[in-house]
Amino acid sequence: MRRPITAAVAAIALLLTTPIAADANAMSSAEQGGRKIRMLDFNFAGNGYNKGSTGAPVDDTVAKISGLNAEIIGLNEMCYTQWVALRDRLKAKPGYGELSEQVVVTNYNIPNCYDPVVNPDGWYVMGLMSKHPSQRVMFGDTPYLDLGYHYRQRFRKLVCGDVAVPNAAVVRACVTHTEVPLVIINETSFPNDPVIADDPYYGRSINYAQAKLIADTITPMARQMPVALLGDLNELPFLPSLELFYAKCGGRGVFNEVDGEDPRWRGNIRRWVLGTEDCPHRQGEWTMGAEGLPDDYNRPYQSNRKIDFIFVDHRHFKVDADSGWVISTPYSDHRIVVGDVTLRR
Repeated sequence: MRRPITAAVAAIALLLTTPIAADANAMSSAEQGGRKIRMLDFNFAGNGYNKGSTGAPVDDTVAKISGLNAEIIGLNEMCYTQWVALRDRLKAKPGYGELSEQVVVTNYNIPNCYDPVVNPDGWYVMGLMSKHPSQRVMFGDTPYLDLGYHYRQRFRKLVCGDVAVPNAAVVRACVTHTEVPLVIINETSFPNDPVIADDPYYGRSINYAQAKLIADTITPMARQMPVALLGDLNELPFLPSLELFYAKCGGRGVFNEVDGEDPRWRGNIRRWVLGTEDCPHRQGEWTMGAEGLPDDYNRPYQSNRKIDFIFVDHRHFKVDADSGWVISTPYSDHRIVVGDVTLRR
């Protein structure tokens, strides 16, 4: 059963919780500067692609996270058994002994996810891991924001944690996974839905509505503290729902994407049936697909697309030419996004 997007908006007024205090050695926002924070986002594809395996796919991800010394980690599409295995193995790595987690269930009864002890209900999960202590952000009385429209019983959510980064301000890191645009699936799933029928982007209605709810929620937070958004947004950078996040090139948001200053995108124009990608600040290296596939958004599972993102608010973070890159892995149909961002003075 789904609830309208508007039903969640009331929770936003209750949301702006007081950030947790960082440790005694942390500097105030006025004093901070030059502190780089490494973030990592990955759609693990734990069910269909990895068949629930807690072996090599988990080991590979742990090695990549620890090898990169990632501090803030967003993860999507994991069996809870895989989440627990990754968490426990990562905690055993040097420097990760204080690893914290903010995890939420997005699906139930996933065939490859059952485990009689760890996961008897077949949970599929997503969430935030951080090398440093974090505190869950509450949305009213709920520890996540329900994004509504539970298409095929997929419970899309936003989960945030206030991460006490040493020698820096507390960072509010949020992780999400929005719906695949219905023009790619079957728009007739919600004919004449009164909640979205007047949406000018009805052809991409659910994805757009979920993105709007996220943007409306986290944009005000960035006035108070550093905010990052990590996740699989299932949209290309130049399309309408991403205007809600980007601060550049027609965007209405307050965020920069970590790959948005890469000189490779200057003068680069890619034309799609759905539009033209010609802004260097709203592009980025592909994150879903496979080597050698074309850029063809009208064949979403036979093409390469950038749909996984790390956004940071421009008030508190500086993004430069080397801030964003991707890493391929044989254990997912997504690539891993990495971001090095600097907290502004």
